[in-house]
Amino acid sequence: MDESDPIDTAGPWTIKVISTATRNTVTAAARREGLTVGQWLERRVAEWEGQGSPMPVSSPPPVNLGDLAQAMEAARALAGAAKVPVPPQLAKDGLNMVRLALRQARGLPRRRGTPALIER
Repeated sequence: MDESDPIDTAGPWTIKVISTATRNTVTAAARREGLTVGQWLERRVAEWEGQGSPMPVSSPPPVNLGDLAQAMEAARALAGAAKVPVPPQLAKDGLNMVRLALRQARGLPRRRGTPALIER
C-alpha cells in the first residue's frame, strides 16, 4: 500500500500511546477552534505539510530510575494513606518510564510514537 492508495476515510482510527496531557491539549485546542479532534488534526497536518516539514519532535530527558522509584513509592504511600488503590494509569506510566530508561541505557532511541513521558 502506498500513499496514493484510497483508504476508508470514514473508518475508525486509533492512535496508541498518547499521553493524557497530549490528549487533553489536543481536545482543548479543537474545542477552542470549534472543531472536532479529527478536523483539528487534519487542519494541523495540512499546515505542517504546507510548511514543508512536520512539527519537530524533541527527545525526552533521561529517566532517572531512582527518582522514578521514589515517585512511585510516594504515590503508593499516598494511595495507601487515602485507602484507595493506585490508579492503573499511574502503574502503566511507571512501567513505560522503566522501559524508556532501559532503552536509553542501551543507547537505543525511544520507540516511534512513544511520547515524552516526563513533562517539565
